[in-house]
Amino acid sequence: MNAINVYPVPDGDTGTNMLLTWRAALKAASGDGAAGEYVRAVARGALLGARGNSGVILSQMLRGLAEALEGQSTVDCPTLSAALGSAARAAYDAVTTPVEGTMLTVMREGAAAAADAAQARAEIDQMMTSFVAEAHRSVERTPDLLPRLRDAGVVDAGGLGVAILFEGVKHGLTGEPLPEPLAATAQVELEGVEHTGHGYCTEFVILGQAIDRRAFARALAEAGGDSILVVGDPDAMHVHVHMEDPGPALSAGVQIGALTSIKVDNMQAQHEEWTEGHEREQTSRPPAELPAIGLVAVARGPGITAAFRDLGATRVLGGGPTGKASAGELLEAARGAGRDHVFLLPNDKDVLMAAEQAARESEGLVTVIPARTVAAGLAAAVAYMPEGDPAEIGRRMVEAIAGVHAVEVTTSVRDAVVDGVTVKSGEAIVLVDGVLVASAATLEEALLAGMERAVSDAASLVTLYLGNDAPVDARERIPALIGEAYPALEVEVVAGGQPFYPYVLSVE
Repeated sequence: MNAINVYPVPDGDTGTNMLLTWRAALKAASGDGAAGEYVRAVARGALLGARGNSGVILSQMLRGLAEALEGQSTVDCPTLSAALGSAARAAYDAVTTPVEGTMLTVMREGAAAAADAAQARAEIDQMMTSFVAEAHRSVERTPDLLPRLRDAGVVDAGGLGVAILFEGVKHGLTGEPLPEPLAATAQVELEGVEHTGHGYCTEFVILGQAIDRRAFARALAEAGGDSILVVGDPDAMHVHVHMEDPGPALSAGVQIGALTSIKVDNMQAQHEEWTEGHEREQTSRPPAELPAIGLVAVARGPGITAAFRDLGATRVLGGGPTGKASAGELLEAARGAGRDHVFLLPNDKDVLMAAEQAARESEGLVTVIPARTVAAGLAAAVAYMPEGDPAEIGRRMVEAIAGVHAVEVTTSVRDAVVDGVTVKSGEAIVLVDGVLVASAATLEEALLAGMERAVSDAASLVTLYLGNDAPVDARERIPALIGEAYPALEVEVVAGGQPFYPYVLSVE
């Protein structure tokens, strides 16, 4: 599905977004209780966990199902048929400008086939078979309705997702074994896709009271928004919009409630990354081509990402705008990273819990190496091997972390007392192994204060990763500064490109 994703934006993430939304939906519900209660919990989980355009629309299909099944303890054929129709209507209602040839069409036409079967007094499994068959036929017709699909030589990715997901529901009802996974039979011909600049895909949830969904959607449109989706309840509204500048959308949301689950993606960057390497990054390699033991790392910045790849990382996740990859993203990456076992390097104390959650859900596939900094993660990656005894490799990776200290220099954005250190907004601060140890007037003073804590008599090498905000003369000036203070240390400089931290140092 990622490989054929061209509408509304060819950014190669429709399959991932629908999968993660579906997982969030199922995770929110318990297997106990009445049918209506279960589906309501599923819909709520989808609303809060929705990813991307396709995920938000999927969440509204589930909302439509839940509304139709409210108060139902069990579900029969006529009731489910009516619920499928409600799901289709809710999806159309959620989209400011519905477009045919998309997942909306597939849901509507599948629901119509289910209604015909229910009127003919079919059994529930027969009705779902009719739904799924018509949904797949509808998918095949999507290029006839949407020229962009026809030009690219593909069917609609979101529509295919609807057909596949409800086929899974059918198999759940009938108890039949799942079919073999679909082969990737088509790839996007990018020269056939009309494309201009994308702006930013902005998503967030507004928590408030009596939120006027339609009024807020109109406000986004007046602010220049596109692909607008404002869905949910009066007290919890999920917003999705494409804008040249995400600021007005976020500011408008703050005016009516508290914002959570904020996600802003540069769609032009997504498109360029996918264009250059989507076959390598977005499409799972055949199992035979994967290493026996894989390595997944979380890292930001092209230089640091390249360093992890050079050390053998099968997948490197950026973690989105915040750099905090979710458990679902980590688990998905791990399943495509190694045949038998996968080591996971979170490289951030705030990602460690998600990594451990992914490991618990991996059925023994994943081992978390508790790297809390990029420097620690790179040291562990040096000890990684794609073959051998996982227990022994893991032991060596953990030992490698003990031999390195991380020094991270940034600027405080507020007055605070952290780890016993009082800092003022705008001051330079330095963390050693994730603990704030000092503040200073300049980045360089903070760097030296951190090195004083990190450098021992046994230290011999410092690797300096320069971030996006490093001064232009830092490549020459900072090694000289370190050399003057610690003449016995060898200093290597890497253009890390990491955000927020002008200087990251690994002291070994």
